[in-house]
Amino acid sequence: MNINFVLIIVVAAALLLSLVWLLIKVSRLKSQAKLLSSQLNALEMLTADLQVNISALDQKNAELSALLNTQTTENEQVSRQLEHRIRNQQQELASLTQKLTLLDEQQPQDKFYHRASKLAAKGASAEEIMAECELPRAEVEMLLAMYKQGDG
Repeated sequence: MNINFVLIIVVAAALLLSLVWLLIKVSRLKSQAKLLSSQLNALEMLTADLQVNISALDQKNAELSALLNTQTTENEQVSRQLEHRIRNQQQELASLTQKLTLLDEQQPQDKFYHRASKLAAKGASAEEIMAECELPRAEVEMLLAMYKQGDG
């Protein structure tokens, strides 16, 4: 019976050691499960925060896109207005250039009349004015008549 008793004690000790080992293992697994659970909770919180940030970024992106569209539309309108103004200014410049050309063409003739009126004001004769200003007699006589009428 001695050997059986020793064998029972050895088996009981082995079972007891196995049970202690299992309890330690279960305790470690529980600790790991708690750690994993807390990590999972932290990840869930981070995921929720990330979703909030993504939503905020999507909203900002939509706002910026709308602002960009508005600015683009305004820029296009301003561009069309400026193009219209430029065309008008170009037309006005062409018109003024044409008028200036006409004035330049008329200016030599005007110089003769201006010189003739100065000579008439000084009392020059019709022959002197005709010779100096290269104007026809009829125009010189009309100019002299206007000066005589203005004096009298």
